[in-house]
Amino acid sequence: MPERCAADDGALRDAAFVFAEAPRVGDRVASGFEVTGCSRTFESTVNWRLLDRDGTVLAEGHGAGGGVDGPAPFSFSVAFTIAEEQIGHLEVYEEDVSEGEGFPPGRTVLPLVLLP
Repeated sequence: MPERCAADDGALRDAAFVFAEAPRVGDRVASGFEVTGCSRTFESTVNWRLLDRDGTVLAEGHGAGGGVDGPAPFSFSVAFTIAEEQIGHLEVYEEDVSEGEGFPPGRTVLPLVLLP
């Protein structure tokens, strides 16, 4: 289990969060790159979407991480098609099913260099 998923100290016990660990901010990525991290979300669902420099969604999907039983690792692959190298953004997040009540849902946004 990734170190960021360690819950022995109690800090992650009742918190909803999404920590994306790889790729790192500014990494150059090609289609098929792998995303890894740790989460604790409603129904263990980790959502993601990749946006190009204009904000157009290139790809999106979801995976499974930790939930009511505690934090757990997640991983997924991202396939996309672009014509030229550009900066894009990968959003890894939990949907806000509470409609704004309570603690905001977890969200990580990573600026990446997308390679054709």
